Amino acid sequence: MDALSLAVFEERAANAESRLAALEALVASGGVTDSAALLELRSLLVKAKEETTKLQEERDKAVSERKALEDEVAKLKYQVMHLKRSVREVEGQSQATAAAAR
Repeated sequence: MDALSLAVFEERAANAESRLAALEALVASGGVTDSAALLELRSLLVKAKEETTKLQEERDKAVSERKALEDEVAKLKYQVMHLKRSVREVEGQSQATAAAAR
């Protein structure tokens, strides 16, 4: 996943966590006394927690995919470096052989 997608996931997770914190603060302050309202708040808390968990899993997956891709890029850069060195060595040997043949 690219950085933009990761930023979107992190923003959604932050929003869910802030909503969850606001609901927890409301319940803790005793601002709600009606049992129906408490049940609704509980339902909202459960949904927010599920969404947060899902977003964290998606973010973790994106981070691990990014790490794997970065490792692959580093590996390929290393291979390219050695291939370039080998090509230069072969070209140098070819030029030396051509000069000796003259």
